[in-house]
Amino acid sequence: MTRTLSKISVSLTALIVMCLFTSAAEASSVIRTGNDVSVSEDQVVEGDFYSAAGTVNLSGVILEDAVVAGIKITVNGEIKQNAFFVGANVDVHGSVGDDLRVVGAEVVIAEPVVGDLFVFGGFVEILSTATIGGDVILYTQEAVVKGVVGGNIIGAVGNLKVDANVKGDIDVTVNKLTLGERANVEGSITYVSSQLLDRALEATTAKDPIRNDPIISKDQSGHYSWLLPTFVLLFSTLAWYLVSRPSLNIIVKRAVVKSPRPLLLGTVTIIVLPIAAGVLIISVIGSVVGAVLLFAYALLIALSLIGLVAVLGKFFMFAFSKEEKETSLISLLTGVVGLILLSMLPVIGVVILVLLFLLTLGAMVDVLLRPKLED
Repeated sequence: MTRTLSKISVSLTALIVMCLFTSAAEASSVIRTGNDVSVSEDQVVEGDFYSAAGTVNLSGVILEDAVVAGIKITVNGEIKQNAFFVGANVDVHGSVGDDLRVVGAEVVIAEPVVGDLFVFGGFVEILSTATIGGDVILYTQEAVVKGVVGGNIIGAVGNLKVDANVKGDIDVTVNKLTLGERANVEGSITYVSSQLLDRALEATTAKDPIRNDPIISKDQSGHYSWLLPTFVLLFSTLAWYLVSRPSLNIIVKRAVVKSPRPLLLGTVTIIVLPIAAGVLIISVIGSVVGAVLLFAYALLIALSLIGLVAVLGKFFMFAFSKEEKETSLISLLTGVVGLILLSMLPVIGVVILVLLFLLTLGAMVDVLLRPKLED
């Protein structure tokens, strides 16, 4: 399990480095946003490609990295270097020349990936037409591996089925591990599970599999508990960005002004508003108003949590001397990375996130109180 966590940490570190340095993209790079974004078959992107959209279709050739966030992402072309995708549905039917990292609910890999494959999400299927040159790192609910894996398969998976040639080791924590008819594992098999390996008669292994009973530890059980809420926040912020970018820009601008007003407003709101709503609810005359006020309070809290990612990204862009007039996909991704980093810091990370939340909440209240103020 230590090896698994180490590999995941390495992948996340690489992801963080990728996101932080996207702001330094060359002039040849392409940034596209909107409801639908596509790169046609006859198009060649000579630099990096960045996109945030509802639907993204990549059928052309991208000569460098691709960083894409969207609801549905389909790749039919070729990406010469690294790829990082965040989407509800991610279908990769084109080759990737280096590492591929995916955060998604449903992921399908159908073509060669020269480097490592890292997937965090719900369901992932590596089809028989795909080959993974390096390691496969999985942190998913369910995974099916039918394509050849040149390295190791490691990670934490609910149900994992391997039905292909694996040249390296399998080292996973699973609910159930299955070896299909075409499975051929040339390395060792070590798995942590409460269930025995389900192995087809035709499956071959170089060594006898080793099963370890799961150890329930309070400290380790929540080690990656921040991943799911971070995943939810990312999609929520992306949805706000796509649906109403101007309103998100206004909130971010109010939050980063050189004034303590947003922070003070946020602190007062978080304390006073629920008290006022409670007093009104217990009174006969003001019960309806109190219920509405309580609903408004809950809505402000939810929107502030979502907007926090954008505000944090803006501060990170300032820290790297990359000023932006408008909130961009790059700053949102940077905000998510910052959220992950702060979540890992004990005490001080929580304090900073609470202050950012109050700042974002105060900015929203300030916009409601002074909507016509020029930003």
